[in-house]
Amino acid sequence: MKKNVLLAVTGSIACSKAELFIKQYKNQYNFKVISTYNALQFLSDEFKNSHRILSDWEDLEGTPHIELARWTDLFIIYPATGNVIAKIANGIADDLLTSTSLMFGSGIYICPAMHEEMYLNNTTQNNLKKLSQNNFIVGSRYGDLDIGDRGYGRLIEPLDLKNNIEKSLGKVIVTSGPTLEAIDDVKVITNKSSGKQGRAIAIELTSRGYETIYIHSSQITPIPGIENVEFTTSSELLTTINEHVVGTDYLFMTAAVADFTVEKQSGKISRDSGNIHLNLIPNIDLIKSIKQNNKDVVTIAFSAQINDDLNFDKIKRKNCDYLVINNILDNNFGSDFNKIKIINKNNLVYESDRKLKSDIAYELIDVLL
Repeated sequence: MKKNVLLAVTGSIACSKAELFIKQYKNQYNFKVISTYNALQFLSDEFKNSHRILSDWEDLEGTPHIELARWTDLFIIYPATGNVIAKIANGIADDLLTSTSLMFGSGIYICPAMHEEMYLNNTTQNNLKKLSQNNFIVGSRYGDLDIGDRGYGRLIEPLDLKNNIEKSLGKVIVTSGPTLEAIDDVKVITNKSSGKQGRAIAIELTSRGYETIYIHSSQITPIPGIENVEFTTSSELLTTINEHVVGTDYLFMTAAVADFTVEKQSGKISRDSGNIHLNLIPNIDLIKSIKQNNKDVVTIAFSAQINDDLNFDKIKRKNCDYLVINNILDNNFGSDFNKIKIINKNNLVYESDRKLKSDIAYELIDVLL
């Protein structure tokens, strides 16, 4: 039996993708279209002439927001502008679309589409975080934007939306950011990892429709709309992965795990104590440990190196499926750019040019998945 889909469109140039979504999947869903007044300016005449578009209260009888909410199995806002996102997040119901969303309640698929500065604005991110508690935030992804720009805020493609609805592509864990190993109750040993590459990978996987769990350092900003889990130490990271790994298809081990832990001292070590000696203890190999107990999980490890060597010994030692090599002399920590090589246990699989980490994420997923 086909599901009833209420597809809501808002005032964005990306409305053409909503038209395409209906055209491609009209045989799989029963569609009704609801629109803001501004969205009507972006819909094609052909689409408006061939579909009944519900927009103006005066054109409808009875209580359409109630009837539509009760008819709908899937409520999708595609595209969702920053304005409509802000209204829904704050319970504003001043037109048919926002009134219907308030009536529908939770479980709305919200697909942001706007310029990067608007999307990354703290107000928008806070609104998305608020909405993600009871709804599905789908995208947005990195790519071409209006006026020739590139950045986050691009509306996902119709196929990506369908995959997000059906969640049929599989479950993925992405780890990101540095571990922090305590020296005392104040000081830590850590590294310069920014977590940007792992975050870009998690965003791209989510946009494509994978069920993504983002396990990130406590210093890293969460991603709205997906499951975020924080870690601090390497032992916490291992415990968290083990708690979520059952049923996982792919593990992207992007987190920069400390090579050593240290014997922690209570309180705060004072400089008045003079010279101190830290006892550095070699850390366990998290990837090797995880892979031993989860042989079916395709594991992608990341190796920060000071050379371009194809480290086949390392990938065999860790028993991971792929190793992504990053020369940190060419790619400074914290940079928005990266250049990588991907190997399996026998061969070089892929080598990139130096690109934005968002573009690297896109290509990496195309190669491996």
